[in-house]
Amino acid sequence: MLYSEFKERQNRFAAALKIGFPFLALIIVYISVFAIFDIKSNNFVLLLLFILVYIYYIFYMIYKGFRESLIDYTQAFNAHTMIKEIQKTIKKRNKDGFIAMINVLNISYIEEQYGITVRNQILKHLVERLNLYLSSFGLKKIPIGRYQSGSFLLIFNEINSKKHLDHLLTGFCKEIKSKGIFKIEIKLKSASIEKSYDNNVKNIISKLLSAFQDIENNLQDILKPDEFDNLVKNAVKARNFIFNYQALYPFSDMERRTNIFSVNTKLLIDHYGVLTRLQIAYSVKKNGYEIKFDQLVLEILFSEIKLILTRYPDFRFIVKISAVSFRNRNFLIFVKELLKSVDIKAGSIYFAFEEKKTYDEFERFKEIIDDYKSLGFGVVLDRFGANNSGFEYLKHGLAFDIVSFDLEFVKNIYLENYQSMLKTLVFFAKSLNIQTLIKFIEKESVLHILENIHPDFVQGYLFDKPHELKDF
Repeated sequence: MLYSEFKERQNRFAAALKIGFPFLALIIVYISVFAIFDIKSNNFVLLLLFILVYIYYIFYMIYKGFRESLIDYTQAFNAHTMIKEIQKTIKKRNKDGFIAMINVLNISYIEEQYGITVRNQILKHLVERLNLYLSSFGLKKIPIGRYQSGSFLLIFNEINSKKHLDHLLTGFCKEIKSKGIFKIEIKLKSASIEKSYDNNVKNIISKLLSAFQDIENNLQDILKPDEFDNLVKNAVKARNFIFNYQALYPFSDMERRTNIFSVNTKLLIDHYGVLTRLQIAYSVKKNGYEIKFDQLVLEILFSEIKLILTRYPDFRFIVKISAVSFRNRNFLIFVKELLKSVDIKAGSIYFAFEEKKTYDEFERFKEIIDDYKSLGFGVVLDRFGANNSGFEYLKHGLAFDIVSFDLEFVKNIYLENYQSMLKTLVFFAKSLNIQTLIKFIEKESVLHILENIHPDFVQGYLFDKPHELKDF
């Protein structure tokens, strides 16, 4: 049994006692009362009232028990509980021991190829295998918790040697990589840090995550490269990026463009020519260097934007990055340092992203968005309304500045159901104080339909064509 499952049983037993003791106390009180005093009708009314209150209390405790579960679908501790466990252990006077992290580097690829259900089964099986592996070395009752996606945190109190711990964890990673899970290749890496490193849990976790930064973005490290993968990798390494820009226009005054421009990233690839970000996204994602790709893009893009901002300091640029990069705390640190080096203000940049599968750690996602916005960055949700996670994110209160609607709405704008849906979604976004953008407009007839929908911004060939950023 996992240590987390043992603690969950204790938690449920404690909850059961909290439910049972008041009932026992109630019986004792009423037996005593009826033994001492005469039974009257109002005693029964009072008893009935207490029973009703107690029933409400039972349902409340059951509801609270479901909400306060210590574990998630992997049977490991959930992120909230694991962070509390780490906080407790680093507050102790004796800070011997280590905090470790094991990361499934190709978790996004697994989810994309096999689906969420298989992903969940793999992670659950991984935790079981990890627990058995540690137990075989006499390490029992090791707290294991899922921090995010395919990342797991562990607390080791009984190991004094970092070298020994790293050797053990590396052995487990190699074992899983060689055998796989359900005949699926699992790419694992581990890292560890002394508990005494810092009194702040966030700093400990950030340090552990930074250990995976280079691993996750190693352009040389490709699982199963084909010819196209290698050509994309070589083009990225050579930084063969091309940037186009296109202005946004306020719907209320389409004769003038705004000071906001969206930037499109393209890549010049041998034998293929210029391909869009969408055309190469799968190769980059499959081979695990999304963050490195975005870092290289921003290094070059920001230097070009800098030249524009010296002439037009009030301009704003929407830059698309992957959701993986956006949620990576070390990526945010990289962006902050990059802005300082090129002397650009965060307020000049909107980061846009979209993703198909919902990232369900909503509270953590809110914190990440708040971190970006506190620095001055804008946040744009791209392809809103497509078959992706966009609606879930708005439903859970993630604070975007702009939502950009998917091309599908413009393609089907002449259909009444699409018009009604678009109007409702625009109203919904505005009610949340989020501005709306509809792109890909090429015909006047589309604008006439949009008069009944009234988005905040529009964009498309009807107003102007994309231009190369270097010719701004």
